[in-house]
Amino acid sequence: MAHEFAFYDGAIGPEGKRRTVTSYGPVIGGLPIRAWHCEVCGLLRLTYPDGRTEERRLFPGPQPGLLAEPSPVAPEREKFGMQARVSGLSAQPAYIEELVRERGLTQLPLRLPRIEIMLPDWDAVTWLTVAGLVGIIVALFLAAVLAVYTFSTPAIELPLVIVTTGIFVGVMVFRLGAAAVRHFFPAQPLRPSIAETARGKPQLDATTRTVIALLVLAVVGLFAAGILAVYAPATPGAEWPVFLASMACAVVAVLLKLGDALWRHFGPH
Repeated sequence: MAHEFAFYDGAIGPEGKRRTVTSYGPVIGGLPIRAWHCEVCGLLRLTYPDGRTEERRLFPGPQPGLLAEPSPVAPEREKFGMQARVSGLSAQPAYIEELVRERGLTQLPLRLPRIEIMLPDWDAVTWLTVAGLVGIIVALFLAAVLAVYTFSTPAIELPLVIVTTGIFVGVMVFRLGAAAVRHFFPAQPLRPSIAETARGKPQLDATTRTVIALLVLAVVGLFAAGILAVYAPATPGAEWPVFLASMACAVVAVLLKLGDALWRHFGPH
């Protein structure tokens, strides 16, 4: 039998052997099986999720590999990023977490929240403007701190204010220039792509249309032959002619397409 998650409840059998009870056994259809095993008589009792029960008689005594100690740590998932396995089937992470909560085996590992930063969809002019304004805010904050943190104003205060004023003037000139360029020299609209200008209905030659029609007849004929073969206890007499006609359409379609390809390759151009 496959490995199962189990725990020992400390119950003592008639002969002094400890009985083993499993909280969760194999997984069928995504749901665990509750199992109970006695090492004295070898009885294995399984309770399915839908209420059905099943009993199996094993050899008395311990069964190595039948039951395993419960563990909330799945090496496949924690170390290699794969799904945890129980009895050869995939076990969802919620199953392991529920096992931990019910039995109080250990604390769940610390999970850091996933941080996603969504940047706004701005153009280059807006990004440069925002960067300049942020620089102005930082420079003004430093100028304010330098102006009050000591009794005398430091010598760097005046150059810092001049640089901040220059950045502000530069940002304003840059925005006015960008607006003027967009107004007096507007960008031309993009031309439609070739996929839009050359779009049209597919043009099929006579050979391709004939092949498609024959393949459709073959598929319809084989479908009808399948229905004729199973709808009655005795196979009707029309089964064989319909099957032959369907296969003939398919063979003719293959020969036509093969002949057309050879003619295109070796024929005169």
